[in-house]
Amino acid sequence: MAVFPLPQLEDNAVLLPSSQTNSTQPQLCDVWRDIPGARNWNGLLDPMVPNLKAEALRYENLAQLCYDAFDGKSYSKNYGTCYHSKRDLFNKMGMSESGYHVTKYVYANTNLLNQVFGEKPKDQGVWLGFIAVCTDPNEIRRLGRRDIRTGKNQEHHFADGVLIETGFLSCYTSTIRHRQGFAGATVNISTRDLVVSEINRLIQVYEKEMDNLSITFTRHSLGAALKTLSAYDIKQMLCTKHNFHQIPVTVFAFASPRVGNLAFAKRVEEIRVKVLRFVNKRDLVPKVPGVCMNENVRCLSKLLHWLPWTYFHVGVELPLHNNSPFIQHTHNLAYFHNLELYLHLLDGYVGSKQPFSWSGRDHALVNKSCDLLREKYEIPPKWWQEQNKGLVKGPDGKWTQPSEERNNSCLTQLQMTSTSNVLRCNVTTTLNLKREMKSTMQEFIAVDDTD
Repeated sequence: MAVFPLPQLEDNAVLLPSSQTNSTQPQLCDVWRDIPGARNWNGLLDPMVPNLKAEALRYENLAQLCYDAFDGKSYSKNYGTCYHSKRDLFNKMGMSESGYHVTKYVYANTNLLNQVFGEKPKDQGVWLGFIAVCTDPNEIRRLGRRDIRTGKNQEHHFADGVLIETGFLSCYTSTIRHRQGFAGATVNISTRDLVVSEINRLIQVYEKEMDNLSITFTRHSLGAALKTLSAYDIKQMLCTKHNFHQIPVTVFAFASPRVGNLAFAKRVEEIRVKVLRFVNKRDLVPKVPGVCMNENVRCLSKLLHWLPWTYFHVGVELPLHNNSPFIQHTHNLAYFHNLELYLHLLDGYVGSKQPFSWSGRDHALVNKSCDLLREKYEIPPKWWQEQNKGLVKGPDGKWTQPSEERNNSCLTQLQMTSTSNVLRCNVTTTLNLKREMKSTMQEFIAVDDTD
């Protein structure tokens, strides 16, 4: 067990215990419709109410889980998949108390982007995230409703004039090879089909809870762009069904690039898809595409909206400033796009003109995959890693990659405990568990949830 030192706060940083910040706040179940943006988050962002901040952090912690559980090593035989099965995902990643049950894994065809960035293509698609539904009675009571969450109709529903960035649309609508069931036939299906069909199925299952049902999308970067497309599709579908249009559809988007043109932004607003975008002011990704022609030059962009390089952001933007006393100066612009940095800045955010107020989220998480913390905190850079880079030692003494069975002991996990206000970071290694062939295959391909 590694014990990291307590942070030494600067003069402009204020510690606000959660008990103090939430003592005067209404119960979440009483105001839950404000969280998905029923009033467009008016009066809730500056200053930011603790209920909304806590829910945004909770949602995006689930998005961070997708990074932590993703096998992104090009040399791995399981490249592009999740380390764990749907059944084990939350337990293995230390989030067994989330109250959610994963019903579907979502995969995307990234071949077009792979050609740009030179990454390894996969016919089966790359694991994008999951669809989960809140099933825990206590969590449903706390939220005030049943929430369907995606960490991601075969007909296109894009209205006239709506244009989507080519790469995002390709990821969303291009097909991947998908196995129907454990031993079923392999068919070609798109991310769009997977998401829309599963959300539609869950809505049918919980149709009797229509008045207390919400659909929430959350992701980071490219995932946020694809989730915005999914939210648009789902809301279009709901608008065609009697009484289903009232279900709130919300996107909590972190570091999202622009997705479409002015017509797309207007249509998203018309059908009441609520999008709350969290933007690090020094992150370059939210500035593209449409660097020159965008919502910031509205008059000119409206005149030239028909041009293919004109893009508009959707929804409401919450700018996050790099005013944390924990963060050192850096010239590495890629670090400003890091999701853990976003979560750290949101955790300390109070208002646009307020100083950073650390509320207790473990600062060591910032350095999981980058080097941003000041040296005095003694947190090593890029400390989240696999044990032995996934290699296992066989009976013959040789180190090899596991051929069929996923080695779940590879993932080094972070567990946090708090004792007498001392934050401890326990880096533990999960024991290698034997799995039957059925469980193993469920980890590598998206299958229909029939259990």
